[in-house]
Amino acid sequence: MNKFVRQVFVFSCFFLIFAGFGASGQTPTGTKPMPLSAYKLISVTVSGSKRFTSEEVALASGLPVGTVAHEEDFKKAARQLGESGAFSEINFKYSYSAAGTKLEFQVSDAEKFVPARFTDYVWFSDEELQAAIHERVPLFNGDLPGSGRLPDQVSDVLQAMLVERRIPGHVEYQRREAKNGRLESFDYNVAGVSIRIHHAEFPGAGSGELPLLQAAAERMIDREYSRDYMMNFVEHALLPVFYERGYLKATCATPQPKVVKPSAEELDLNQRPRTYVDVTFPVTPGVQYKLRQWEWSGNKEIPTSALEPLIHAKVGEAANKLQLHDDLVSVEQLYGSRGYVAAAIKVDADFDDAAATVAYRLEITEGPIFHMGELQFRGLDNTLEARLRAAWKLRPGDVYDTSYLQQYLPVARKLLPAALDWEVTSRVTPITTDKTVDVELDYTAKAAR
Repeated sequence: MNKFVRQVFVFSCFFLIFAGFGASGQTPTGTKPMPLSAYKLISVTVSGSKRFTSEEVALASGLPVGTVAHEEDFKKAARQLGESGAFSEINFKYSYSAAGTKLEFQVSDAEKFVPARFTDYVWFSDEELQAAIHERVPLFNGDLPGSGRLPDQVSDVLQAMLVERRIPGHVEYQRREAKNGRLESFDYNVAGVSIRIHHAEFPGAGSGELPLLQAAAERMIDREYSRDYMMNFVEHALLPVFYERGYLKATCATPQPKVVKPSAEELDLNQRPRTYVDVTFPVTPGVQYKLRQWEWSGNKEIPTSALEPLIHAKVGEAANKLQLHDDLVSVEQLYGSRGYVAAAIKVDADFDDAAATVAYRLEITEGPIFHMGELQFRGLDNTLEARLRAAWKLRPGDVYDTSYLQQYLPVARKLLPAALDWEVTSRVTPITTDKTVDVELDYTAKAAR
């Protein structure tokens, strides 16, 4: 981390009288020493930060108001702030007077901060965690810098909280990165303890959806708890129940775990001690919409009459978001089979909450026609490659059909030696510059089981 620490001495009128005095309080021969009160901090202020208050920085520096401090203490405090990783630059200046010392930090916030995520701290609410950590690590406000000591300091506080509650396990954290390699979050978890899901509740769900949600939740019971697992359940199991029944704006608040004590018959004496949690999923279904109408635009090469049969939605029925998604995939596949590899569909929904209806505008961008480019095989000898290449019917320059590969692979498998177990990886690469599609098939042979 690039840190720059600089001290600036500002002498008050009182201090100028004793120009030879240093920050240590030593005085020249024959002069009266500074009183101890002159070294007591009467104010600690901060300029330049958009993230932290003066009080937070003062506490993090170890020099809150009321502390007796000298120049070396200011340098040490600046180093401590720099090591936190929260700042890219730190300067300070101070002034003495008979009333006390005024200290000002001039800082620049670090550029990169990411959220801290607590994946399985089921014994504490998010609010409790935030407050407890902030109390002991004043520069923690939910986000952490990409470098420095703050992530470790948060880990230390979390571990102390477990010890105080006599909770087994130890704290671990990892730097989660996005697919592009950029830091996305710091994820904290408790290792050495098993946290199991005991029960799930869905306040806010209607009588029509509740049995379906409870059935979906059965797959979670006695599974290991984590916040990511809960959010995955919300996205892929809970919300779809509402989306396919017309609740197009249904939401679920952050799932809330609550530690419970299971009955004696639920305990497995052969297992290590477990923590059981009931998880609440607060649901807000919203309006149940019926389909009012839909209309197409942008489809020049394929007439509406050919697209309509692919849409299962019926006017006057509940708008099924999941079915619409599947139907539009079928539309894209139809375009792809005719060479429109880059065809895309934009869906605009016009909601009428008062009437509880929705109208869809389906705007198609067809794009250009793509043709067959290069076909490459890997992992095959020349004889097998020639055999499989001959079976491929799309020739260079032919209009590319996105559905053809799935038709070809079963045929090609029959041409391979049956004594081996074959795996194939396909790579389909549209080349936008010349509007072609290259196909690469990578075969791997394993001994048959």
